[in-house]
Amino acid sequence: MRLYYADIRGIDENDALYPPLSKSRGSAFGVSLLAAAYEDYAGAPLPKIIKLLSGKSHMPDRPEFHYSVSHSKTHVFVALSKKPVGADTETHRIMKQTVIEKLTTPAELAGLTFFDIWVLRESYFKLTQKGDLRALRFYRRNGRIVPPEEGVHCRLYPDIEGSSTAVCSLDAKFPDKITKIPIEALLKKEARKRLEKEKKAAEQE
Repeated sequence: MRLYYADIRGIDENDALYPPLSKSRGSAFGVSLLAAAYEDYAGAPLPKIIKLLSGKSHMPDRPEFHYSVSHSKTHVFVALSKKPVGADTETHRIMKQTVIEKLTTPAELAGLTFFDIWVLRESYFKLTQKGDLRALRFYRRNGRIVPPEEGVHCRLYPDIEGSSTAVCSLDAKFPDKITKIPIEALLKKEARKRLEKEKKAAEQE
C-alpha cells in the first residue's frame, strides 16, 4: 500500500492534468493525483478508468490494483494498494456541538475527535460499502482503533495539515507516512509554467 497527497489550495481545477470523473469539486485533481501515484507505484502511465453504475470506478486492465480517492477543500488524497482499500481526508472546521452530539457517542469521543471519527467512517464505507455513515461506530481502545467489523484494519494519519485523514483496508500493513506530491505534477504544462513564474515573481518581491 502507498499513500499520496497534494495541496490544492489556490489552484484552478481547470488546470488539472486529467479530466474529472464526477462533477464534485476536486475530482480532476483526484484523477491527476491517482495518475502520479500509479506512475510512482507501477512505473507506468495511468490505465483506462471505468466508472460503474454504483459510482465506484476501477481500472479494468489492471484489476490487481485497488485505489481510493478523497478530496477536500484544501487537499486531495489517494491510497493505492494490491488489496481493497478505502481512504478519506477532511479539512478541519468549526462544528456545532449539537451536530457533534447528534452524529457521535461519548464513548467514541473519549478517544477520537469528531473529524477523526468521520474520516474513519467514510474510509470504512468506501472499503466495504456497508452501513450508515451516521451510525457506524469507531473507538480507540488501548491505543488501537476498533472498527465496526473484524478483519478490517484502520489507521489515522496526521500528515495532511489542518485535516483528519484515515485509511481502512483488509491489509494490516500500513505505510508510516503519506508521500506529498508537488502540485506542479498534477497540472497541465502551461499551468506549471505559469505557476513557476508566479513563484519566482513572489520570491523577488
